[in-house]
Amino acid sequence: MNASELSKLLCAHYNAPNRPIAWLLAKEIQAPQSSRRADLIAAPLTHSGGSGIIGHELKVTRADVQTELADPTKHDDWARYCDRWYLVVSDPALVDGLDIPEHWGIMAPPSGRRTRSMTILRKAPALSPVNTADAWMRLARWQTYRAHTQIAQAHTETNYARRQLEHANREINDLRRAQTAAVHPQMNRALDLIRAVEERRIDEKLWGLVDDNAIIDAVVDVTATRQAAETTRRMLDRIERDLADAFAGVADQIRRARRLGLQTQDVA
Repeated sequence: MNASELSKLLCAHYNAPNRPIAWLLAKEIQAPQSSRRADLIAAPLTHSGGSGIIGHELKVTRADVQTELADPTKHDDWARYCDRWYLVVSDPALVDGLDIPEHWGIMAPPSGRRTRSMTILRKAPALSPVNTADAWMRLARWQTYRAHTQIAQAHTETNYARRQLEHANREINDLRRAQTAAVHPQMNRALDLIRAVEERRIDEKLWGLVDDNAIIDAVVDVTATRQAAETTRRMLDRIERDLADAFAGVADQIRRARRLGLQTQDVA
């Protein structure tokens, strides 16, 4: 487990997810009138949390714990304003056999049935802080600066998102225009087919409105016309045959006349 993961567990210990925030949690905050930092300062925001400030130092390796113990006064610039002070370790084994100052409490990640609350290996005793006004002023300034920073970042992200959205809208409009231009002939053909279908449907509707007697008369007229055409065709066929016979007789007479003419020439 790294320091970031341990810090998340500690924050969830004070502010449960999906519940109103009960603690102001200031990470890596400088002590009043000092350059020393605390890993996390927890300040209550509700009456149930009391008015005491709780300081925390996070360690994820045994070497880090030993370094902290080599100079236990490093945290005094913040601890003097705190009602309690905790050493928070990623594993209880990190403090096995080590001499931890009596005025430090010891926390470890949730264990057993605990899924959110940290395991209190040793409860921190109550301290006697000096006037905490400077500490609260420091926390107020830290929170104000953090809020302004977050607002500025939100504005930046919002402007970026707006530009991205505008760019995406332009691309979508370009794609729509390109798509419309590409399928324009097919769209026209589809519209023509739709119109043709509608016309056919209209014709069928009009045909359905015609009286049955009118339909019968139309059929009779068509039949009579076909019969007259057939009679005319037979008559024309007969005339054609008669003409063919007549022309054949004339042709025979012409051939006989030619033969007689030739015979007369021979006699002469």
